[in-house]
Amino acid sequence: MTFEEAVKLYLRTPTKKYGNKKSQTAYRTLTWMSSKVPKALRDPDSKKLMQYSKRLHDFNPRRKIVWDETSAMFAGRDMKSINSLDVTTMETSLRYDKGLSASGINNYLRYLRALCWFAKDRLAVKFEDFPTFELGTEEKRKEWLEPQDALQLIRWLDPLRADMVRFALATGLRNSNVRLLKWSHWSPASGDIIIPATETKNGESHHLIVTKSAKDVLQNRMQVRDRLIREHPCLNGKLEYVFVQDSTKSLGKPFYRTSVTNKTWKRAVRLAGLPSWVRFHSLRHTFASWHVMAGTTEQELMVVGGWKTASAVGRYTHQNEEHKKKVASRLDRVYEV
Repeated sequence: MTFEEAVKLYLRTPTKKYGNKKSQTAYRTLTWMSSKVPKALRDPDSKKLMQYSKRLHDFNPRRKIVWDETSAMFAGRDMKSINSLDVTTMETSLRYDKGLSASGINNYLRYLRALCWFAKDRLAVKFEDFPTFELGTEEKRKEWLEPQDALQLIRWLDPLRADMVRFALATGLRNSNVRLLKWSHWSPASGDIIIPATETKNGESHHLIVTKSAKDVLQNRMQVRDRLIREHPCLNGKLEYVFVQDSTKSLGKPFYRTSVTNKTWKRAVRLAGLPSWVRFHSLRHTFASWHVMAGTTEQELMVVGGWKTASAVGRYTHQNEEHKKKVASRLDRVYEV
């Protein structure tokens, strides 16, 4: 069995824990290992390079694809021949050729490890020398925003992304659940939102109480929806998503997954004076951290945030201890001479 065949079978197999599709990270990392992937596009006139996207290439097919020469490392290889030396070679390439951090490298190592165990346990592949994997030490970083930082981010974003950020901070919903939120999920009469089990990470439906902050965003989006229908009657009855674009090319459509945090997002992060690691998922961390610092218990946080296990919210409990120390230390200044 070839490496590519094993990857294809692995990606088609639902996850063990919740039976969901494999993550985008799984697809991205394993595709990089098994086949040549595009790295950039070169404009035929200016000769400038731009980040690759299928949409940009389809818009102007004259743009030349620049391939990632570090990809397809295991293309054509027999799965049973993958060994520890291959793991080390890949890790070295990721670090020095692609310039990835320990955290980024670990993503590739985790999915290669998962693939190898899948091939051994499920596909009966008899490895010549089963590889060993050692994950690097990841630098711990603050994954949540202070209230003033969140406000600065909202200030520099366009209206659609600003509304999405406000809603994520008020609800703790993930990128996909905010981006693909449908009007049918919300019941204005009861004030509840129910995310179907098919659209949640843990495979269970999520019952969300709409707070005033979240309701304000929904009402604003209703006004946007009504305006779009007035300006474009053809959209009447077709706007099923809450957060839709109003540009000509993507009129009435939600953002694509990576479009939320594209150049517009990165520019707003920079102008707001925030570190480059700030991503949309940071808002979920922020939601949880703010709740913990406000005194919300683990059990309560599991309910309002849709976490299934206590271990999933355990990463946020230290925020409460840090907050307590910060508050307690305020008296230190009273005794300073």
